[in-house]
Amino acid sequence: MRIKMTAFVLSALLPLTASAVTEQIQEPQGQAFVQGQQKMQKKSDKHGEQWHLKKMQERQAQWFDRLELTPEQRQSFKEEMQAHRATQAQARAKHHNKLRSMLNDKQRVQFDQDIRKMQKHMHYKTSNKFTGETKR
Repeated sequence: MRIKMTAFVLSALLPLTASAVTEQIQEPQGQAFVQGQQKMQKKSDKHGEQWHLKKMQERQAQWFDRLELTPEQRQSFKEEMQAHRATQAQARAKHHNKLRSMLNDKQRVQFDQDIRKMQKHMHYKTSNKFTGETKR
């Protein structure tokens, strides 16, 4: 009986505590706050890219170690992988251009925005031929 009563009381109190917590959490809405958040986001993005690149290099080095590659083989592997990435980037750009040619002006604007968002998310190092921007 005590367990049921305790469960009933706690279930009744839970919604009250949740609403009290949400009332306490309020973000400031000033211009300085928004600018500060944007600066922090830019720093975070830069740090995220550096972290991503570092992790990728570590995984590649571990892979080369598992394969027990000689220094010459490592260099050949790196060169071949870079050439393949360049080929992929060219094929991707050709594919995007073909898709883009099928769209009207309004759709192209949205398509370009989506492609930029995807490239940022995937950490691609590419250039956008439509806007002249270079992504690092």
